[in-house]
Amino acid sequence: MFQLGNYKYLIYIATASAVVMVFFLFYLIWRRRAIDLIIRGMGRGFLIRGSETISMAKQALMMLSIILFAIVVIRPQWGDQAREVNSEGSDVLIALDVSPSMLAQDVKPSRMTRAKDAVRWIVESLTGDRVGLILFSGDSFLQCPLTNDYGAFMMFLDAASPDSIYLKGTDIGMALKEAYRVFKNKRLTARILVLITDGEDHEGTAEAAAKLFRDMDVSIYTIGVGRTSGEVIPSSDENGGADSYYRDSDGKLVRTRKDVSSLKRIAGITYGTYIDISDSFSGLHFILDIIADQQKNQYGSRIIKEPRERYQILAFFLLLVLSVELMLTERNNEYADNQVQRLWRLLQNKMKRKPRGMSG
Repeated sequence: MFQLGNYKYLIYIATASAVVMVFFLFYLIWRRRAIDLIIRGMGRGFLIRGSETISMAKQALMMLSIILFAIVVIRPQWGDQAREVNSEGSDVLIALDVSPSMLAQDVKPSRMTRAKDAVRWIVESLTGDRVGLILFSGDSFLQCPLTNDYGAFMMFLDAASPDSIYLKGTDIGMALKEAYRVFKNKRLTARILVLITDGEDHEGTAEAAAKLFRDMDVSIYTIGVGRTSGEVIPSSDENGGADSYYRDSDGKLVRTRKDVSSLKRIAGITYGTYIDISDSFSGLHFILDIIADQQKNQYGSRIIKEPRERYQILAFFLLLVLSVELMLTERNNEYADNQVQRLWRLLQNKMKRKPRGMSG
């Protein structure tokens, strides 16, 4: 099957090649006009003779070189080749809060959307590391086991919502215990837990659960989303009409606030770090650096089929075309030297002549 390795940049490569081709054509037109101006009035006898066929051939070879160079950069591929790939990397487990408070819109468009975008940003930046997903609210469960199939992980992430868990509320301790269960069954050394939440915890068992990770030598990196000023929680009414808001038993609006101090304590227990993503994802680079610096573990190897690169063939032809173009000579050098000398003597004689109408 034929395909292009750099198909994503096809439009840019084609545009750049077209621009170079246009400039080369303009150069040919300019050169022809310049030669006509030089020999005008001096007669064709002073034109340095050469083969017009060879000249046209050189121009055609240069245009062919531009086209071949563009094709080489696009990296044509056809045929298949088998290759053994070693799966190596760290285990990154992400615990995502899907409680109703994550629907608050103090971070646009919502805390939930912001948190999911952060997870996508992290996963898309990984290279070979396995990633898993835990969803938690009043309860928790493993939504996606540890895998290096990032496409499948993204599908599980897209399906995450407050409706994923029936029991409402927020129990961070339950999420940490589920993560501990996953890591306990994996006898690995390169492990990291990323906890993304607004920090509200209705059960108060999170810090005790975090100590389990300290004993396991696994760091927890807490990522906070939301504002500390408090925000109401939108909710659709029973008839599916316009948005309303969560209220307590007295009919008062429920307000949710990000609990920074709790998230910092959880991270501190395991020698991790707290990062806030309410305004920017820049802090996530720190997590990626930690993952990159961790000891890598080999999960095994597998045989994969991938397209065979063929650009080397065209690169060889490109070098051949350029070599031929350089070896072709448009004119006879001895005859050219004689004509240049004749032209120079003619110009000197004209400069020595006095203009008509001037007295000596």
